[in-house]
Amino acid sequence: MANEDIKRKALFSGLNNIKQSDWIKAAEVLGLSAVKSTSGSSHTYNIRDPQNPNREDVRGLISTVQINLYKQANQKIFKRFIAFGIAEDEIWKALGKL
Repeated sequence: MANEDIKRKALFSGLNNIKQSDWIKAAEVLGLSAVKSTSGSSHTYNIRDPQNPNREDVRGLISTVQINLYKQANQKIFKRFIAFGIAEDEIWKALGKL
């Protein structure tokens, strides 16, 4: 998804200060599951579709959220939430930006 699909470009450009804990809280607000990864780093969380609780099923994975985030990683996570079908403004509200 290109950045042209993002309506609030100023907010999108300012995604450099979002932490892992912010994404976990946002996922809960949006009704998604945030589960600690069972493989790889113990500091990684997976945001998953609550309708597909099987941790082994990749189809339920929305995004992986690592501990150390930077602007481009946050933008990629944001786009994954949109691709899952969550409205942009709902994500901004869940992140506390609107």
